[in-house]
Amino acid sequence: MTRRGGYPLAAIRAAIGALAVVAAAGMPLGLSASAAPSAGTAADRAMGPSGDKSDKTEHQDAPAAPRAGVVPDLAKLRAEYDRIREELFKARVRSQRVADAAYPSKLDARLRWKGGPDFVIRKARFLLDGAELWDSADRAQTDDLIEVAERSVKPGPHALTVRLEVRPKTEAKGGTKTGADKLGYTSEHTFAIVVPGGGHTHLRLTGDEDGDPPDYELELKLEIETDP
Repeated sequence: MTRRGGYPLAAIRAAIGALAVVAAAGMPLGLSASAAPSAGTAADRAMGPSGDKSDKTEHQDAPAAPRAGVVPDLAKLRAEYDRIREELFKARVRSQRVADAAYPSKLDARLRWKGGPDFVIRKARFLLDGAELWDSADRAQTDDLIEVAERSVKPGPHALTVRLEVRPKTEAKGGTKTGADKLGYTSEHTFAIVVPGGGHTHLRLTGDEDGDPPDYELELKLEIETDP
């Protein structure tokens, strides 16, 4: 007997019998027992033996080390510093020109140092009401006399602040200079002054050093002279 389509009925029955044998043996169709895939879905295979998701972090690469801090461009920083100083200088010049036109009162200052020859002033700064009158900046002072040029100021009460850095004078011993980089101190004094209207005020400061290392004491005296 022949099935429609040309397949003999006996062949069809033989194939059905073979399928029944394979199914009874528990083997998947078309695959050998060694190549059979494990049961379950991909989600099930991602679960650990206890049913929880396995920790995959231990298999991940360690995070990259943070990048080291960027080294600043010193040349650019110096250029910016010089630019700001120049702008401040120009601003002070403009401010002084306005003061010269607005106020007839004049003020100048002079500091005479008597603490030498063992101790000398290395740096000095003068402030009037917190604004800079004069600054030695990085220039080391070698003279015993510091003079601040005359300028116009507003009449009335003011606060004069003097900041000094005092160092021992270097001495050559065995061809090596010693002392100035090891000892020294800084001192700051503030004086209340009154500038009269329309006159010239001269501030005369005298500084002296007293005490023995490591205890130092700077004595700074102020005398005010006024000319009409």
